[in-house]
Amino acid sequence: MHSSLSLSFSATSSSAATVSRSRHSFHVPASAPLNLRFCGLRRETLGSGLAASLSRRHSHLPRRPHSAALSDNGSPPKSFDYDLLIIGAGVGGHGAALHAVEKGLKTAIVEGDVVGGTCVNRGCVPSKALLAVSGRMRELKSDHHLKSFGLQVSAAGYDRQGVADHANNLALKIRNNLTNSMKALGVDILSGFGAILGPQKVKVGSSNKIVTAKDIIIATGSVPFVPTGIEIDGKSVITSDHALKLESVPDWIAIVGSGYIGLEFSDVYTALGSEVTFIEALDQLMPGFDPEISKLAQRVLINPRSIDYHTGVFATKITPARDGKPVLIELIDAKTKEPKDTLEVDAALIATGRAPFTQGLGLENIDVVTQRGFVPVDERMRVIDANGKLDIKFAVHAHPTLSEVLDELFKSAKVKAQASSPGLPKYYASSGGRHEHIQNPVKEGNRLREINNGLIMDNRRRLHILVRDTILNYDI
Repeated sequence: MHSSLSLSFSATSSSAATVSRSRHSFHVPASAPLNLRFCGLRRETLGSGLAASLSRRHSHLPRRPHSAALSDNGSPPKSFDYDLLIIGAGVGGHGAALHAVEKGLKTAIVEGDVVGGTCVNRGCVPSKALLAVSGRMRELKSDHHLKSFGLQVSAAGYDRQGVADHANNLALKIRNNLTNSMKALGVDILSGFGAILGPQKVKVGSSNKIVTAKDIIIATGSVPFVPTGIEIDGKSVITSDHALKLESVPDWIAIVGSGYIGLEFSDVYTALGSEVTFIEALDQLMPGFDPEISKLAQRVLINPRSIDYHTGVFATKITPARDGKPVLIELIDAKTKEPKDTLEVDAALIATGRAPFTQGLGLENIDVVTQRGFVPVDERMRVIDANGKLDIKFAVHAHPTLSEVLDELFKSAKVKAQASSPGLPKYYASSGGRHEHIQNPVKEGNRLREINNGLIMDNRRRLHILVRDTILNYDI
């Protein structure tokens, strides 16, 4: 579900770069900065592996101290502790670190939580572990399936803590592998939240420890997005971060949002015996999915299970369970905004997408203003400040969902023609004609909104989006 930016660094110049993919490579010359309203459209995949030969090749790299004296934060240092400092040790930051070491850069990575980030600890890995459990449970509960093998099972049960431990242990194993791979290559792992103090300076943790680097990559990832009016207590009203710990299996749980996050958890909860109610703001479930996939998912994953749903409604207020009272969910009509219903459930999972994790990063110290949390960048993911100036010392290693990128495009699109909500793009075609494959488009587009302006459909095979004077083409 993630893609990564791959930079081939040069020791003598930072005004040009080679951007590479597994199947494409092209040279990007120095150019004037573009004042874009979004980041993450251009995403490149890293090809670095964990081969033993790579470890041997760079085991001799010199190790320099990574603490610097406290100095004027507004001016860049004259010497550096590192060639490259990466803020965020998720799969994006990890891949960037390995690639940087391969190119001969002295590299450090800053992590305020645990190595692996969202994907390993609170996303892809534990969710797939729980889905594996739910799949086994359904097999054991299916008499028809078991009889086809000549098997008989009296009753299938589970140990909640054992299931939770299974997911946690898998995440722990991969987290340790990521950590060891970086240590083996000489990447310094600095523990503490990284905050930018000024040009090429980062404060690590709550102490006065300052690290300097010639270049900095921001790879802080994302966090669950919680709409206003929803109170999260981590017990009865939760996000996916809490749900993956599986601290409880409620009898009845409402899931706000029917994208891939909500759909995956509905599979887990119903397999373990819960009843699920979806709450979706748009007029149909899974609005961001390809229509054919949505129909298949409805038939296989929704209809035969203990799932009901409310579509075309907003959850304007959700109050956690307390004093023996259940979770209260107040619903209004998405179009008229009139009160529609009040639900009383045992728990509520907020699965309304994710937002960039840039708060507290210190971007104001380099005069960078975020746009809905996104860091403005140019086509090579270099940070642009509030004055439209390009800061070649900073780069963003971002993983926004496809829907978030398209949402930014739609906001700035001119009205050209009416069109229904399309299937998700599979390729992005740049103005130069290059095609870039979008990995897992269905998962990337969990919250694609049904916006009908700025779109031109070409026999339902190509989608054209007009942004200012540029037309972006997508194969569908």
